[in-house]
Amino acid sequence: MHIDLLIAAIKPNIPFASEIVAQIFLNAYDDEDQSALITALYIGRSHIHNDNLSSDFEPGLLKGEINRHWDDDTVPKKDRAKVLFEKNTNLTSYYDAFIRCTGNSKYNRDTF
Repeated sequence: MHIDLLIAAIKPNIPFASEIVAQIFLNAYDDEDQSALITALYIGRSHIHNDNLSSDFEPGLLKGEINRHWDDDTVPKKDRAKVLFEKNTNLTSYYDAFIRCTGNSKYNRDTF
């Protein structure tokens, strides 16, 4: 699923009432889409005060080296719901930063 659609789907669920509720949300999506949500939140968190992608991320995203599976090693599947619950009220800001910075940097999110 396109990352924009995933972000649109998660936003009405924020904040998650519990880790279990976050897991129920994630269960509706395949592994690849779950990975995309986690990676997008971490990219967004790294760009929370930016308007464009930083030089640490832009080349990797444009070359496809940074993709929806970028944070799979950082956040194993069993911990995804925990991360969503822990980041809870910040998720909207993180996803907004991801959209803002990738858009302003002309990154084609169709490839994410």
